[in-house]
Amino acid sequence: MTNITIYRTTDYYLGVEVSGHAGYAEAGEDIVCAGISVLTINLINSLEKISEDAFSVKEDEENGYIKVWMSYEDDEEPSYESQILFDSYFIGVESLEKDYKEFIRVEIKEV
Repeated sequence: MTNITIYRTTDYYLGVEVSGHAGYAEAGEDIVCAGISVLTINLINSLEKISEDAFSVKEDEENGYIKVWMSYEDDEEPSYESQILFDSYFIGVESLEKDYKEFIRVEIKEV
């Protein structure tokens, strides 16, 4: 199962952590893992190209782990663009979760 945790405050997103392999099918044939990967990589690429907000990425491809974390300064507000991109990501993974409940779990954690 793939667990996706989206971290946010009451006002804005802080990051996302994805861990585990979905197990829907064999490696290379797993459409659930592929969908999650596409959405997550697209989030990273879009944050880089559309937003000017700083962020970091940690990944361990072998273990199916990736963490995207925004690097806001204490008094800095996140950009509108980064927040829309996280909204879009959430819509995408939530749709996958509805169709493949046994293979993906999405959780929002307020911090």
